[in-house]
Amino acid sequence: MSFSDRRLEGVAITGIGLSCALGDGAQQVWRGIRAGESGIARTQRLDVSALSCQYAGEVSAVPAAHPRLRGRTDRATSLALTAADEAVAAARLPEDGIDPYRMGVAVGTSVGGLDRGERFHWELLRGGPEAPRADLLFHYPLYTSADALSVAFQFKGPKVVISNACAAGSNSIGFAADAIREGRADVMIAGGVDVLDILSLAGFDSLNALDPEPCAPYSRSTGLNLGEGAAILVLESESFARRRGADILSHVLGYALTSDAYHATAPDPAGAGAGRAMRAGLAQAGLGPAQVDYVNGHGTGTPTNDSAETKAVDALFQGLRAAPMSSTKSQVGHMLGAAGAMEAATCVMALRDGVLPPTVNVDEGASTGRDIVPNRSRPQELNVVVSNSFAFGGNNCSLVLGRGPAEPPRGAAHRVVITGAGPVTSIGSGRQVFLDALRAGRSGVGPARRTDLSRSRSSLAAEVDTADCRRHVDRAYARRLDQIGLLTLAASRLALDDAGLRITKAESERIGMVFGTFSGPVETVEALSETIGTQGPDRVNPRLFPNSVMNAAAGHACLALQLRGPLSTLATGCAAGLSGLGYAADLIRRGEADVMLAVSADELTPLLHYGFDRVGLLAQDSPRPYSADPTGAVLGAGSTALVVESLEHALARGATILAEVKGHALTGDGYRVAGNDPSGTAWAESFRRALADAGMPSSAVGTVFGDARGSAAIDRAEASAVAQVWAPGTVRLTNLSPFTGHVPSTSALMAAVCATETLRTGWSPEPPTAPDVLDGVGAYLDHREPGGGRAVVLTAANWGGTYASLVLAPWDADAETAEAA
Repeated sequence: MSFSDRRLEGVAITGIGLSCALGDGAQQVWRGIRAGESGIARTQRLDVSALSCQYAGEVSAVPAAHPRLRGRTDRATSLALTAADEAVAAARLPEDGIDPYRMGVAVGTSVGGLDRGERFHWELLRGGPEAPRADLLFHYPLYTSADALSVAFQFKGPKVVISNACAAGSNSIGFAADAIREGRADVMIAGGVDVLDILSLAGFDSLNALDPEPCAPYSRSTGLNLGEGAAILVLESESFARRRGADILSHVLGYALTSDAYHATAPDPAGAGAGRAMRAGLAQAGLGPAQVDYVNGHGTGTPTNDSAETKAVDALFQGLRAAPMSSTKSQVGHMLGAAGAMEAATCVMALRDGVLPPTVNVDEGASTGRDIVPNRSRPQELNVVVSNSFAFGGNNCSLVLGRGPAEPPRGAAHRVVITGAGPVTSIGSGRQVFLDALRAGRSGVGPARRTDLSRSRSSLAAEVDTADCRRHVDRAYARRLDQIGLLTLAASRLALDDAGLRITKAESERIGMVFGTFSGPVETVEALSETIGTQGPDRVNPRLFPNSVMNAAAGHACLALQLRGPLSTLATGCAAGLSGLGYAADLIRRGEADVMLAVSADELTPLLHYGFDRVGLLAQDSPRPYSADPTGAVLGAGSTALVVESLEHALARGATILAEVKGHALTGDGYRVAGNDPSGTAWAESFRRALADAGMPSSAVGTVFGDARGSAAIDRAEASAVAQVWAPGTVRLTNLSPFTGHVPSTSALMAAVCATETLRTGWSPEPPTAPDVLDGVGAYLDHREPGGGRAVVLTAANWGGTYASLVLAPWDADAETAEAA
């Protein structure tokens, strides 16, 4: 009925590229690691004189441009391109003969181009006759590096940006491995990139987390040093790598994500979440602790991390001889979103050469009680290693890598259904309230009343009543939350209530969350940047800083709701919410969780609105999607949570099933950074691949929920993409932006809520038709043709050419019973 076994592809690693404080190039970095060298030195590029720590792991020279792209690039993008160049060359990937839609990109990052965003904000604060340079904003979003990699190498397959703070690099490698194992890609370039920025340094300093000297993880444990750089790996399906005769360096055998649900910054002191991540990663690989030869620890050097992690590792090896454990951060610093990828690359080279990497700065006269490979590397045959990454918000990720392949994995194929929805929108909160407002044709677009938009030319917005959000959040907990945290928790509670799901301690480890956001906690980052710019980096509020990371809202929600299952945060711009729904569905399909919350949230702040206005993307009047003469988008705020679970779990608890998730796909157009291919070819490909994943023909679809927003590039590309897949009059096209505004990453999940009603009744919102509608689009906007009883396609597009599509279908209990009989 709902479960079968299928053989999954093995995943090989065939190339590595590194740029960090130990140098540029994998071999140079590996020589430094083996020699016990440290790249941590006095900080040169940034003024840290007011902070307690003067040390960091800096990259000495970063090019301002790259030959694969036109124009200047930001620091993070340059580092990512340099590392990817090396990795792709080392893998000897052929330049042609591979379907570009079978080659993808997964990047982990915590701050991305934040240094450019800080400059934009500081220029705005200083005022004067010169407005902030608009080009700074094109390099600020976290997804810029991933877009640049897609363009530079013409990889048009799955593209994702993961921002689980310090676990992002590891999670990106796990996501890429999933894309290959699930048959969605043959090749993925995956890893992480982050740069030193004053906000991160000041924030960690405010928490008293920095070591005034070069750090000493697992020994002195008096704090961390931040680092920067990029680490990129080339992952391939084993069959593809062997067919082309690639030199296989090692294999991804498994990985796992968990949530501590303990504290906003501190790890669970018992290391329970970390331990579950290691055990689950090994179980996915079909291995046990006795087969682990080495653990590359998270090893930040802070007393809380080192204590919790060593307890988790001790528990893993209870009754066994513990494997050696060391910390690469002692040599390169904590590279935040790139850390897990850097450490995974170190593990690959350790497996290849049979060498244990050291932990440096260890006082060998003081015993630590465990083998942390002090100060010098040493030879040892290695077959299986575990690489750990743990992060703010209780995000844990453990990768399992092997010198040889594991037994070809088998994966569960659970069916995935949606059983609850919690929209928080400008036209009301809660599923029924939201649907009633849409049926009445109500719009939340109007002059802003709660947000100061006096700096922008446009005063229009679609605002959310945060007082209404607070009704759904415990009063004591609401005080800890910023705007995006409040939106996220309110939507999550509404969705759980709608699904009738009560989370018990016994089930909490099988319930997780995937969170998507466009720009994350802009309100908090603005406040911190303003403090740094006007008062100094030593004046940062330690209560604000933990909320500045992209995954903070998800961490708060998991803590409040006590979710301990898989936890991930996606930051692929406007495609993040729908991508997150697909990722959540995959985790359930494979049996990694029974229930997942797929959540997306976006703030509306004066700075964000001004930034969009500054680059000419905002409308002066009501949004006109699919217009031949579009005037721009109207930004909105909001959040939506969907309860996604396995069909078995839903049926066992008697849940009402709103829809079944049948398939999904991600593509990139490789057109240009911050631009979209007007032909819509890659967007159409995302439709086709989602339908293929669902096992459906295009004729099975009755309605497409589009992502047009009144932007010429996006609207024309979408219209072209739809026409390439469906003939006029064969499918209805609808859009929520005239009602809710453009809520960047969240509009697609709001559409999913509406789609559950379309599947049930055939109704869908009929957006106001512009008098100058794009040629050929009018037939798709005609809602006289009934759409009920047929599948629905949801889609989302990000500036920079990322496209997500997902297929929902009705679930008919009577038909299921008849089929089973």
